[in-house]
Amino acid sequence: MSKRKQQLLRYVLKKRYIPSQNRRRVGQSLILLTVFIFFIFLINFAIIIGTDKKFGVDLSEGARKVHQTEVTVQAKRGTIYDRTGLPIAKDSTTYTVYAIIDKEYVSALKEILYVEPRQFNQVAQIFNKHLGLETDYVLQQLNQPKLKQVYFGTLGKNISYSTMTAIQQEMEAAGIKGIAFNTNPGRLYPNGNFASSFIGLANLVEDENDGSQRLEGQRGMEYALNSILAGQDGKIVYEKDSRGRIVPGTENVKEARVDGQDIYTTISADLQRSLETNMDIFFGKTKGRYVNATLVAAKTGEILATTQRPTYNPDTKEGVDDKDILQRSLLYQENFEPGSTMKVMTVAAAIDNGTFSPNEYYNRSEIKIVDATIRDWDVNADDLFAPLSLTHAQGFALSSNVGMVIQEQKMGDERWLNYLEKFRFGYPTRFGMEGEEAGLLPEDNVVSVAMTSFGQGILATQTQMLRGFGAIANDGIMLEPKFITALYDGNTDSVRLSQPEVVGKPVSAKAAADTRQYMIGVGTDPQFGTLRASDGPLIQVDGYNIAVKSGTAQIGKEDGTGYMEGPNATINSVVAMIPAEDPEFIMYVTVQQPESWTSAYWKDIFNPTLKEAMQLKDSLNLTTPAPTLAAVSKETEYKLGKIIGKQPGVTAGILRQQLVQPIILGNGAEIKKVSVEIGSNLSANQQILLLTDRFTMVPDMYGWTKENVDIFSDWTGIEIEYSGSGTKVVSQNVAIGSDLEKTKKIRINLGD
Repeated sequence: MSKRKQQLLRYVLKKRYIPSQNRRRVGQSLILLTVFIFFIFLINFAIIIGTDKKFGVDLSEGARKVHQTEVTVQAKRGTIYDRTGLPIAKDSTTYTVYAIIDKEYVSALKEILYVEPRQFNQVAQIFNKHLGLETDYVLQQLNQPKLKQVYFGTLGKNISYSTMTAIQQEMEAAGIKGIAFNTNPGRLYPNGNFASSFIGLANLVEDENDGSQRLEGQRGMEYALNSILAGQDGKIVYEKDSRGRIVPGTENVKEARVDGQDIYTTISADLQRSLETNMDIFFGKTKGRYVNATLVAAKTGEILATTQRPTYNPDTKEGVDDKDILQRSLLYQENFEPGSTMKVMTVAAAIDNGTFSPNEYYNRSEIKIVDATIRDWDVNADDLFAPLSLTHAQGFALSSNVGMVIQEQKMGDERWLNYLEKFRFGYPTRFGMEGEEAGLLPEDNVVSVAMTSFGQGILATQTQMLRGFGAIANDGIMLEPKFITALYDGNTDSVRLSQPEVVGKPVSAKAAADTRQYMIGVGTDPQFGTLRASDGPLIQVDGYNIAVKSGTAQIGKEDGTGYMEGPNATINSVVAMIPAEDPEFIMYVTVQQPESWTSAYWKDIFNPTLKEAMQLKDSLNLTTPAPTLAAVSKETEYKLGKIIGKQPGVTAGILRQQLVQPIILGNGAEIKKVSVEIGSNLSANQQILLLTDRFTMVPDMYGWTKENVDIFSDWTGIEIEYSGSGTKVVSQNVAIGSDLEKTKKIRINLGD
């Protein structure tokens, strides 16, 4: 026997007990074990009672998951309407197609419920016909091994009800089973290509927490106003029985659903359709790289129609991801050098300054500014269109760069830059859209400043240009561009209605009116007018004078080393105001790098659009926002958030989305004071002051309420002397842009 076995035997036989003793020992051990286990149970029970957790797991939450279920109730996304209540974008149901290829998927009667391999080619043909799917791709998906069902990518999603029905009918007629559809919330754009880049898109996104899907704005108005349109999803908790089924009548609302607000835009569906049609013709002829056209109500600043090319169809999604299509809005997300349409502001400033002499002759062969030589367009081309000696009125009609530089030199650089400031160039409009460019004032040298007089050396957006043109059309009164007429909250049956917002008066009424008269000559002067053909004005509507100005600007290279070269390396543009004597509408069109060009093309887009605008003028309800909401008497509340320390420009844009009218004092980086209490309710069209941390110049107070002038006085210590009996500022005796610290007193004239 081995040594280890001997040791084991000795240990076992060391203490041998009789059976009764062994039973007693076993009993004692069991009692001790029972007591030990009982104490462990008590300790665990105490821990569970005290913490409601075990092994880091929330026991109550676990019980709820077994006996309760939480359901997300999706909020209805607000509808976007035109000014009359026609839907532009609204919620809908879309469908995602999938194919069952599991050969075990049969009914109780052994009926085949899957797509059979012999039917694959037919399915591919049907999908190609209705969804544009490549047949090879469909066959590749259907032939995947070890899968029970397959989907078909992006083109197999967001399918409309009519397309889904057509597919179902063809599959049924062909005897094909196994093609099914999932339903999803979707966004319908019933008008197709309709201000697409401006309205934008809302697509489905998945919530990372619970996997639910919701619509979220991706671009344009849908993106900028997403917080207003989206609403807030609700949460409902239901009890479940032992089989996991929801017990009827046990619902408990955890979070109430809040539907998004409806937005009534300023867009007129009739004018927008007309503009889209006319744009197709214009774009087809010019074949420009980028083309944009916008129609604005002169007396309200409302954008009535806007479109650009190339574009996409938000309903079919055609072109949405096309790399050749600009995915930004040319209206407000692109800076450009405006060219000679800027001369409208130059002439108005010179008239206002008292330095414009329309009948004074000058030689336009060239003008030297330091080391730069500036010549007119026809002089540069060595093919004179008109004599070298012209009056300044004739030079404006001819679009003479030399004439404009002379006007700028007469005003002086400082005075001209002050006018650019008054027209708010270099400052984004902050009219409520996202991603807006700011433009750029000229570099601090005399050549660059002089060039801005004819629209080079300065960057602007089209909304900034339209804001400036608005001052000329509206007798010097400059209005904020607007795209919202009303916000309707169906949760409270309340509304916020928009009114025009005055943002300054850069020139006098006389200067604006005289400028429009000179603009008429651009289209009517038989010898010098750049927009006149042999048989009359290029841009015309029977019975009306039209104030017009054309522009041709060079395009700067992306690397900033100069200008692009070539016969088509320009941005051509025209602004038109109708009727010239008292404009109702402003239209602005730009075309970049046209492959084919003649000024006669302007007729194709301007004449029919302006004609229809004048015909529809009385039906547009320009003085009555959102007439379909006339019966709603309650105004939706909007409480001012904590904006101290926030960026003033961003804050101004958010406030304008809620139809509040902010006035930014200074050009600082953050808000230091606000003229109303944080948390207070702001009425629609209420005017509030936002004081920034850098406020050094006297502002343009035109249109301010007396209450806000008093607050300004309190903040700055400047004494205010009032005259007149109105409620708003109509003039001030201290020049805009004067040193604030040196200003001790301002005389304000009030009117209405």
